[in-house]
Amino acid sequence: MKHFPVLVLVAALVAAVSVPAQIKIEGRLGRHVRGSVVLGGHDARHHNHNEPVRRRPAPVHGHWETVHEQFLVPGYWHDEHLPPTYGWITDHCGHQHWGIIHQGGCRRVWVAARWETRCRQVWVSC
Repeated sequence: MKHFPVLVLVAALVAAVSVPAQIKIEGRLGRHVRGSVVLGGHDARHHNHNEPVRRRPAPVHGHWETVHEQFLVPGYWHDEHLPPTYGWITDHCGHQHWGIIHQGGCRRVWVAARWETRCRQVWVSC
């Protein structure tokens, strides 16, 4: 009596292999474990009958090529930091001492538009 469910399953599988129509066997073991077997055709749940059946495309032969393209980088403002300038300073009495000649700071510089060559890989079919 212990082997009765196994015998029923084996008989169903043998019958499914011999019949050309689709037969689906589902089982559930507890809350988290499920299984299903579809024999003799495709699973009808995943097929939309309004769309034609799509076949897997044949493997495409080709190769990768490196393409060099010209790309325009537009002009922009760049904030440039100027460090302070140090040096010898002569005061009104003629004495020299080390100090800041120019304070430094920031200045805005316009960087003109320029063309760059950029490379990228493209797939070329044969």
